Amino acid sequence: MKKLILITAFLSSLVFTSVCFAEWTLLGTDVKGNRVYIDLKTIQIKNKRSVFFWVLTDRAKPVHGDLSSKTFWEADCGIPRKERILAFSTYPQPMAQGDPSLTSSKTREWDYHPPGSVMETILNKVCALAEKKFK
Repeated sequence: MKKLILITAFLSSLVFTSVCFAEWTLLGTDVKGNRVYIDLKTIQIKNKRSVFFWVLTDRAKPVHGDLSSKTFWEADCGIPRKERILAFSTYPQPMAQGDPSLTSSKTREWDYHPPGSVMETILNKVCALAEKKFK
């Protein structure tokens, strides 16, 4: 049932949410030169440990013909912090413009990221928001 709700929420967001309405905040550039953004306005904080959020990646070089992607993540703010992808879409144009080339709502396994990575920066940011909300 939980998976069905997440899939429904993801598909609804693709239909009803345009990237034009998102407020993408640049977080940094990864080692491949990709620019990584987060939409701070759509962060969903379930509890002190569980946070859901959107990330947009603008690629420095096309991957399978796509220049950008939007990914819906879940963060576990425990120690150690970890994340997993709940859904994603890839786009042929920068900033997730145009029709998606590929969409997936398959939940991935939990993953851990090394210190200094862009994903560590993202996890620190969303987990700080969760901690602040539940103080």
